[in-house]
Amino acid sequence: MVRLWKFLFLALLSITALAACGKTFEDHAKGGIVAATEAFQLQKQHVNEEVQGVSLYKPTGFTIEEKSDAQNIVMKKGNDTFLLFINPNEEKDSRLFYDLLKQTEDEERFVEVFTDDDGYFGFASITKKSEDQVELIASVGGVKMTTITKVNNSEANIGKMMEIVRSIQ
Repeated sequence: MVRLWKFLFLALLSITALAACGKTFEDHAKGGIVAATEAFQLQKQHVNEEVQGVSLYKPTGFTIEEKSDAQNIVMKKGNDTFLLFINPNEEKDSRLFYDLLKQTEDEERFVEVFTDDDGYFGFASITKKSEDQVELIASVGGVKMTTITKVNNSEANIGKMMEIVRSIQ
């Protein structure tokens, strides 16, 4: 009897684990777009870091590399590297990075565009690069952050990326 219960418990545990791991790229991408939308709508995060005169929000777990400057800030979180580009010549409603993205064709890409009452223009893009890798882009005006990460990390990372780019004036 104990053996039967043990077998049923292990079978149920295995099914649950497989169901949790069974999210598709599309599921992760849609969740990531929702996270980016929520982060964009937060307006501005509290600034807690400064790099060569650029004030920004740095989430917990992120570190800023020493080789960063005012236009190119390199951040790390675990094994992921994030590149933050700041074009000071672009305004808050700039579509430059979005227009450049639209010129490239990728079959498996999810993009969402954001605007607000203050005139900010932003977007989030999740592009499948391989079975387990995606490229994430979060941008607001002349500020863009990119990374290549695992599909499973896309939802959490794109939300944090949008919080960072949204925090920069």
